[in-house]
Amino acid sequence: MLFDDDDKKKQEPQPQQPPEIDLDEVIKKALVNIQKMFGGGVRKLLPKAGFLVVIIILGWFATGLYVVQPGEKGVVQRFGKATYTSPPGPHWHLPFPIESVIKVSVERVRRIEIGFKTIRQVPSAQYRKIAQEALMLTGDKNIVNIEFIVQYKVRDAIKYLFNVKNPDDTVKDAAEAAMREIVGREHIDEVLTTGKFKVQQDTKLLLQGIIDKYKTGISIVAVQLQDVTPPQEVASAFKDVQSAREDREKSINEAEGYRNDIIPKAKGEA
Repeated sequence: MLFDDDDKKKQEPQPQQPPEIDLDEVIKKALVNIQKMFGGGVRKLLPKAGFLVVIIILGWFATGLYVVQPGEKGVVQRFGKATYTSPPGPHWHLPFPIESVIKVSVERVRRIEIGFKTIRQVPSAQYRKIAQEALMLTGDKNIVNIEFIVQYKVRDAIKYLFNVKNPDDTVKDAAEAAMREIVGREHIDEVLTTGKFKVQQDTKLLLQGIIDKYKTGISIVAVQLQDVTPPQEVASAFKDVQSAREDREKSINEAEGYRNDIIPKAKGEA
């Protein structure tokens, strides 16, 4: 069979055309949905947005509120630079990132151990000796093992935070140097016996002078000797010497007592 061109066009499938979109209708429907979402129209959106902005700003300003506890000092930084300190109580600073605050305890007594380290406090205290810190040379060329602690408080919070990188290490190194210098002036007999208090006081004064030169803002509370002994290798010999010394003192005291007793009696009889 023969078909003409019109019949062929009728038999061939025609491509489907996409439906026409009415943009005006779409916009109207979108506006209606927005009005439903915000309960009454687009005009109410602006007041709500303004209220939200106010809440955000108030919340941002509220981040500047802070409280300094008793015994603390607040150091306020502006763009990272310390500007002023604040005493205990409620305060406010410009919100982050303009200002921030660091709180430092100025009443707490901090403790540094030299010559030993506390491993455990409870249930029973355990310590580890550190020989390279404890062994020192006395003025009469004897070696002595000294373990001591340093107690300090923060006097200037800004200097404490920003003038030294690690205050504890600074105090520890300075204390060890000061103790070595003081012990190097004394004889071993005084370091082991009657001169302990003098060693403590002299070391404290020297250490405070060193710390002040570094402008650390630290005040030394006390230097306390914990254990002063001769080295382990010669400990037994030192104990023998100490025992002989104590026996000598005991004999002298007994002789003095006998003398004080017998001479008045002899004078009375005479």
